[in-house]
Amino acid sequence: MTDAVEAERGRQAQAVLDNPVYAEGYAAMEQELMNKWRDSRDAHEREQLHRLLMALTLIRSRLEATMRTGKVALDKITHRQTLAERIGLKRNAA
Repeated sequence: MTDAVEAERGRQAQAVLDNPVYAEGYAAMEQELMNKWRDSRDAHEREQLHRLLMALTLIRSRLEATMRTGKVALDKITHRQTLAERIGLKRNAA
């Protein structure tokens, strides 16, 4: 993937993570799973709830990783633009 595509994907992931509806839904789902897991007396049910909680965490982790990758890509783009501008200024000054 190009840096521009990675940067855009990172921006989109950040938008999801910053979205209050997503944050509210994530927190509610996490709390519900935790409560059910804590209150369950059935080992099989606890295991299933634990897997669901881990899956929920993995989804958030994937979004965060995409966001970080996008920030790195954006830094690369900015660095190349800055470098190109400096080189262009040096050529114009000569």
